[in-house]
Amino acid sequence: MVTSVPTGLVTFLFTDVEGSTRLWQSDSDGMRASLERHDQIMRSAVADHDGHVFSTAGDAFAVAFHRPDHALAAALDAQLQMAAAEWPGPALAVRMGIHTGTADERDGDYFGTTLNRAARLMSAGHGGQVLVSSATVETAGGPAGFSDLGVHRLKDLDEPEHVFELRHPDLPVVTRPIRTADVALHNLPDYLTTFVGREFEIDSLRHDLSVHRLTVLAGVGGTGKTRLAVETARAMAEDYADGVWLVELAPVTNPQLIMTVVGDTWGLRPGEGASIDDVVTRYLWSRHVLLVIDNCEHVLDGSASAIKQILTACPKVTVLATSRESLGVPGEHLVRVPSMSLPADSLLDAESVRLFLDRARAARPDFEIGESDHAAIRRIVTRIDGIPLGLELAAARLRSLSLSELADRLEDSFRILSGSAKAALPRQRTLHATIDWSYDLLEPDEQTVFRRASVFTGGFTLAAAERVCAGGDVEDFEVLDFVDSMVDKSLATVVSRGTETRYRMLEPVRQYAQERLSDSGEAGDVRLTHAGYFSDFVAEVSPALRGPDQVAAQDRLTADYDNIRAAFVTLLEAGEFERHIRMAFELFSFWMHEGMQIEGIETALAGLDAGTDVDPTVRVKTWFTTALLGAEITRPSSVDHARRGLAEAEATGDEHLIGRMEFALGCAIRHATTDPEYLEHLLEGRRMLDANPEPYWWDRKWEAGFRNLMLAGYLPPDDDRSLGHLRAALETFEEVGDPALLAASLSDSTMQLGKVEDAWIQSNLERAVRIFEKIRSPYWQGHTLYYLGILHTLSARHAEAIPPLSKGRVLLDDAGDMNCWAGASRYLAIAEAATGKPVQAAHRLLPVLEVLPLLPLQEVAQARTLDASTSVLIDLGRFEDAAVVLGTAKIVPMPDSIVDRFHERYEQAVVDGLGPDRAGELLERGASMSADEALAIAARALADA
Repeated sequence: MVTSVPTGLVTFLFTDVEGSTRLWQSDSDGMRASLERHDQIMRSAVADHDGHVFSTAGDAFAVAFHRPDHALAAALDAQLQMAAAEWPGPALAVRMGIHTGTADERDGDYFGTTLNRAARLMSAGHGGQVLVSSATVETAGGPAGFSDLGVHRLKDLDEPEHVFELRHPDLPVVTRPIRTADVALHNLPDYLTTFVGREFEIDSLRHDLSVHRLTVLAGVGGTGKTRLAVETARAMAEDYADGVWLVELAPVTNPQLIMTVVGDTWGLRPGEGASIDDVVTRYLWSRHVLLVIDNCEHVLDGSASAIKQILTACPKVTVLATSRESLGVPGEHLVRVPSMSLPADSLLDAESVRLFLDRARAARPDFEIGESDHAAIRRIVTRIDGIPLGLELAAARLRSLSLSELADRLEDSFRILSGSAKAALPRQRTLHATIDWSYDLLEPDEQTVFRRASVFTGGFTLAAAERVCAGGDVEDFEVLDFVDSMVDKSLATVVSRGTETRYRMLEPVRQYAQERLSDSGEAGDVRLTHAGYFSDFVAEVSPALRGPDQVAAQDRLTADYDNIRAAFVTLLEAGEFERHIRMAFELFSFWMHEGMQIEGIETALAGLDAGTDVDPTVRVKTWFTTALLGAEITRPSSVDHARRGLAEAEATGDEHLIGRMEFALGCAIRHATTDPEYLEHLLEGRRMLDANPEPYWWDRKWEAGFRNLMLAGYLPPDDDRSLGHLRAALETFEEVGDPALLAASLSDSTMQLGKVEDAWIQSNLERAVRIFEKIRSPYWQGHTLYYLGILHTLSARHAEAIPPLSKGRVLLDDAGDMNCWAGASRYLAIAEAATGKPVQAAHRLLPVLEVLPLLPLQEVAQARTLDASTSVLIDLGRFEDAAVVLGTAKIVPMPDSIVDRFHERYEQAVVDGLGPDRAGELLERGASMSADEALAIAARALADA
């Protein structure tokens, strides 16, 4: 019987009867009798396995269990009884879903996203089927007894779920596919225009992609390479279990950022010890995906290098790239994209005509053609040579021209270019001539706005266009009309209509406009205006990153981050170093929330290295932020940044600046090294700032909370003042409404282990996880799940530790934080071994041993890996190896840590396994070894498991 209501880590079972509405309508008396039998079976199975029924509605049950194996046993018991039952009325088929996680509990009822996932799993199944989440499978002991159904997107859930089916020989086999949400795993754009023609090309490409891992669509701009690639990917979405994904390289000007842009597709970030190349290839290594990499031509060598690296390291990845020329990658399959078919016998069957007429009707809803128009249409599409972009530009002109007038104008323009109406132009010149013709028909002020808009990368808002494109004879209030005119003429497109409408030029049009901008002689001034606008934009938006509008501010900066990157480049090239450095300082919180510490540090350093004559206060501010960004990811170079900032602060004699950098230096040393010197700098910084608090760099209350958070995290664990600092930080961030730093403060409760109740820490961690899920902060969410797993492991709640550690290590891996990924892997191995999976645990530790030399804080990394290896070896029954490794672990210097290593318990285990004499002998042998020697022994023993 249930002795208590399940709390903490809970496994939920949701059930309902398939087709119950129909059964009630066809046989209500029989259904009533069968439902009574159903309820008896369900309640008996639940009671036999210590479950708590917290909700029933009609024929549905919602049940909570302390342990996943109890939930699985109850579900199996109930399904077997129902399969063998003699039903008094219609036979009932019950579908079930099981998921493990944390949830809020009040008075025996539950609330939270964990319940939603269990319910959606149940809804995806069919009668007689038990669908189980990966969290439950891992917590219950692995995939034995389950059928792996793959990764699916479930209705109303943002993250896909790896779904398993509970199997038993006496259960009926369900062959129907599970019901997944009608949402593919992709980021493909939803175009506002219809896709016309190209049926043969798509069929051919589908075959090519099934045979070749790299297919390159080559051709001049405007032939529709991007649209063809996207529509082919859309048609093949179901062929790739892990989705089809578009990577747009058009905004990229620095080839070194190509892999960063690839990683941005899934929010992947580099970290200390893990470059973005490592993070991306590890992420894609086991995934079956189609990557569409668009517009490679302007960064050809970098694109080729990145694609080759991905294909070499990731065996299940297929790439469809677009470029104006071959990438030169071995094994590539090159496909030349033709123009759309021109009319032969039947005018209306030609693809070029179908596209032209489709776009003409979009431009003029009343557009109709008769037999007399066929000759003009034939002239138009033939003159444009069936190039899709040219056809769209021409069709847009039908708002003001008739078909015959349009044909005549095109003939006249092309006659001037070619010298003869009959001369054929190469396709690239044909497209250029078509855009030339569209450009020449613009009014002079429209041409000005068109040229200037080419400086935007990744799109632009009206506010940005008004600032950047106005000037001279163009008034800012006129820009809207001119941008609308560009959209009407297909020279720009509307890409989104959220709170702010965003516009974008097609890449061939933007490149043409950039050429015109260069010819105008104002390119430098326009780019500086663009950079100035976005540095002001960052200064305006960034304060909201530290308050209740944080998510909206983050989204605004993310939408224009390609423009922000371009602005940094422009400011450096123009020698505007102070503006560059100020913008880097303003983006501190953005980079921190997004897990983009590496890019933030490198961007800021570019300005600091170049801008030697910049205001010292601005330079010190930036050193302060680079030091803290680096400290957060355990980067040893953060100490150097802090020392350089301190030297510049001391040169000013400003005690406030000196206090800032003393504080930053203490944090950097504490997080990135084991040097006890940190405490001297940390306390000196606090003393100086208490005496010289002004000027405040950020909001006064927020800044006080931030400083308290740093002190809570960086003071020694045995310092009683750290808890007071933490409570003050919690109070401040609740008051100012900063969800990210509130959750970070809740997460840092882990540092108070042994000084407060574990229940308070656990509650804080679980709340932090929920906040980070809402604000989409996978970097910090991964750390919080890691801390929650540590808490459970230290309290010997090993089964409860597995789900947060499993998810946390994946998020940390994606974030490039190899150090904390290794930590989560170590604790997950300890928990797995303790729950009866020592072989799985042994193989979990082997990758940690491989990367160990790359990790920062080697003394800490080695000590913790020795401890984890000892624990797993004991559970494997390898007592002799465990005794040797433990002997070394006991003598390895270990700095202050929140983690107790349980050496006494480990030693008792090896004594019990070997006897005191043999155990003592091996412990002594281990004590004479170096950490590297003992780790080599551990690696061999774990590999033999």
